[in-house]
Amino acid sequence: MKKVLKESGLPVVNYISFYSMEYIQKEEELQNKAEDLGYPVIVKPGNLGSSVGIKKAKNRQELADAIDFAMQFSDRILVEKAVVNLREINCSVIGDMVHCRPSVCEEPISSDEILSYTDKYVGGGKNKTNVQGQKGMAASQKKLPAELSNEKRKEIEDLAMETFKVLGANGVSRIDFLMDKDTEKVYVNEINTIPGALSYYLWEATGTSFKDEIDELVDLALKRKRNKDKMTFSYDQNILALNGKKLGNKGKI
Repeated sequence: MKKVLKESGLPVVNYISFYSMEYIQKEEELQNKAEDLGYPVIVKPGNLGSSVGIKKAKNRQELADAIDFAMQFSDRILVEKAVVNLREINCSVIGDMVHCRPSVCEEPISSDEILSYTDKYVGGGKNKTNVQGQKGMAASQKKLPAELSNEKRKEIEDLAMETFKVLGANGVSRIDFLMDKDTEKVYVNEINTIPGALSYYLWEATGTSFKDEIDELVDLALKRKRNKDKMTFSYDQNILALNGKKLGNKGKI
């Protein structure tokens, strides 16, 4: 994802990625590359979510420990330059590659340097449900809407929609951002292509009820089905060229 976003000109933090087997074979080399990012760094499994397996490293020993920890969860490891004075901002997007629209932005409130699994799903306590009966991210502490200038809000909304389109998303997603408090620079952190509870609380705050959101998602699914039915998935092609003749190619994939 980060490679696609970077190639498309979207802002992502500096990072390196590697497989666990690569690390076993080239441990010192990859640790050196990670240190070139500059401490502190964030080490995370490359294909998990919900802050599982993530640690922050401020020196070489912590880096080695964090990589070993992340390797318990995935064979793909990501090491990123940490944004030290951090705000996290989330924005949901609904639609397809032709037309999409953003929700209001939220700012999750963390109890530590990294927004943890507990912050997201337990709310810092034993009860996973808040007083409104909400669960998961809907029950986590947050500022909704996030306190942003109109210019910064518009920038994040535009980045969210561009990320959605570049990655070919469809339906509803939530794009999470990292914002440097010192410079107000915004980075795309990740996309959640099937966000918990379909990010209904963000859409309700935008003025779209959960019922209307589901209706829109059904319409988008039917549109995908119609478009898929129009496509050709078989082709007639002469595999072997005989007597120096060019391969015949009819139809399309």
